Amino acid sequence: MKNRFFTEGEKVSKAIGILELLCHPETSAVLHCLREWPEATWVDLLIHTKLDAELLQHRLDMMEQAGLINKDADDYSPTFSVSRSKLRKVSALVR
Repeated sequence: MKNRFFTEGEKVSKAIGILELLCHPETSAVLHCLREWPEATWVDLLIHTKLDAELLQHRLDMMEQAGLINKDADDYSPTFSVSRSKLRKVSALVR
């Protein structure tokens, strides 16, 4: 029973971290772009979010680690897309 509680607590903790990440305007800007363009390159996101390159990269790394976005690796120009399944899971856990 204790292990199950820890697992549920861990899930809630991760969900809270993702919600905190979602509260940042930079995260919202990236998600907004990815809603308009389901697959966007790093350069597309840089142009349309108007974020600083380092800030954008940092935000993308955090969003990828949290599972909010998918990165389709390409040597020259990776594409990013929203992980709709992850957003649904976080939404369901919050309810």
